[in-house]
Amino acid sequence: MGRRFKQGLFGCCFNGKNCCCSFFCPCITIGETAVNVGNSFLLCCLLELICPWAPPIYLRDKVRQQQAITGSFEEDILVGLCCPCCSIAQTSTQVDVFIPR
Repeated sequence: MGRRFKQGLFGCCFNGKNCCCSFFCPCITIGETAVNVGNSFLLCCLLELICPWAPPIYLRDKVRQQQAITGSFEEDILVGLCCPCCSIAQTSTQVDVFIPR
């Protein structure tokens, strides 16, 4: 059996900063998450503005694969389309975007 995400899909409310940024400034959260998984901050932010459903799906899939988390691409698509803000928050929590360094 594979690993699971640190928090459930709707667990984003437990981290106020993460929740607010994911809902009100998703470009920033997506950019920071992208950097943590080896992608371009600017490219993912621009993609979020042009095609808002693509980065949550892409980043969730990438994080899931890098960290060997149980799930499927189909699940990532469903989550990214139905609840993108929660997906963004869950993914950023997984890669510790809002943990002070």
